[in-house]
Amino acid sequence: MRQFLSELEPDGDGCILVKGNKAHHLAEVLRVKAGDMVYARLPQSGVLQPMTVARVDGSKKTVLLQVAGDIVSSDPDGKKNTVQLPEIWLFQFVAKPPKMDIIIRQATECGVSFIVPVEGKFCQRGAVESARKKADDRWSRIISEAREQSGSAVQTKVLPCVDLKAAVDMMAEENLYGIVLYEQTGGTKTLGDAVGAMEGKDKAALFVGAEGGIASDEIEYMQGRGIVPVHFATNILRCETAAVYGTAVLQNALVEKELWKFKE
Repeated sequence: MRQFLSELEPDGDGCILVKGNKAHHLAEVLRVKAGDMVYARLPQSGVLQPMTVARVDGSKKTVLLQVAGDIVSSDPDGKKNTVQLPEIWLFQFVAKPPKMDIIIRQATECGVSFIVPVEGKFCQRGAVESARKKADDRWSRIISEAREQSGSAVQTKVLPCVDLKAAVDMMAEENLYGIVLYEQTGGTKTLGDAVGAMEGKDKAALFVGAEGGIASDEIEYMQGRGIVPVHFATNILRCETAAVYGTAVLQNALVEKELWKFKE
């Protein structure tokens, strides 16, 4: 279900005047016309509000939306919004810019809460410099488009790029349960065993390597800080595949963990 991410709440008349790039997106990309119905995700409450397009003004580059009924408790296709997604933080060792774009888009579609670019030993210098520079606007656009396409209610955010120590400190401050995907098998656990050990924590951090993976001493450092290495018994995955695969499997495990039967 597609949605429109509104930057404004309806005014006293139940209207939202959309301007600038948002109006251009509605009029030129989504090609809405007067009388069309759109579903607006409101910024403060996060609810999904059905609205009609009251006016499209091409000369002023504005679109006027009018509230059309009560907020919806289910998607337009009738599926109830009853699943509360767990809070997942993706700590992504910085990959090349095109791959980072893919990772951010896919993580947003999966409902990741926060994405933290991490500088590691195997990260390319140019990629790290790109992540530390003004990628905010580009990544914000990618997140907005991904949320509108997927219908995600999670307000995904990309935080500033940090080194590994700062990333692990952040994880500890947020009381996150840490998991790192590792291509080697030694000293690793299955995801089931890792999630089964999440006592007293309901939020998770997933660390995923860049193109060259994660250095062994970085893995040892993370283990020393309580982060659990997890190995998937599948093919070797590209970093952008590992990010979305790991996120999806972890999310599903957390949503359904009460139904799982873990072994000691």
